[in-house]
Amino acid sequence: MKILTAILSFFFLSSLKAQEKQKDTLFFNYDNKYINTYAELPSHFYLDDSSGGSNGSFFFKKGEIKNNLNPKKILSLKKFVHSSEFYEKKKKLKDEKLAAFFSNYVIFLVKNIDEKKEYIQVESGFEIE
Repeated sequence: MKILTAILSFFFLSSLKAQEKQKDTLFFNYDNKYINTYAELPSHFYLDDSSGGSNGSFFFKKGEIKNNLNPKKILSLKKFVHSSEFYEKKKKLKDEKLAAFFSNYVIFLVKNIDEKKEYIQVESGFEIE
């Protein structure tokens, strides 16, 4: 009976894992003019047009660094954000909504270092100071 329970548990758990939706992956060029880092939080990447202060700030948190990926397309982060529903024409970013949107994706920032590409996996976040 214990063996049967173990086998059924295994199949149940593996079927749950198979039902998890795999996230799509987005690759963005690391743009030094649009992405800001600060000495106090070197593992956070802030966008130039993030609201900041008491309104809250969107950021990416640095994760794993990979080297040998082959993305089909590398997008401009600035163009992507500015053409999205999360950016108002008054040059205001809807930081919290952008963070929620990006949380549904696996995101990589692609940085060129000495003619090599470094793929920095990041997670989106939102914080209020």
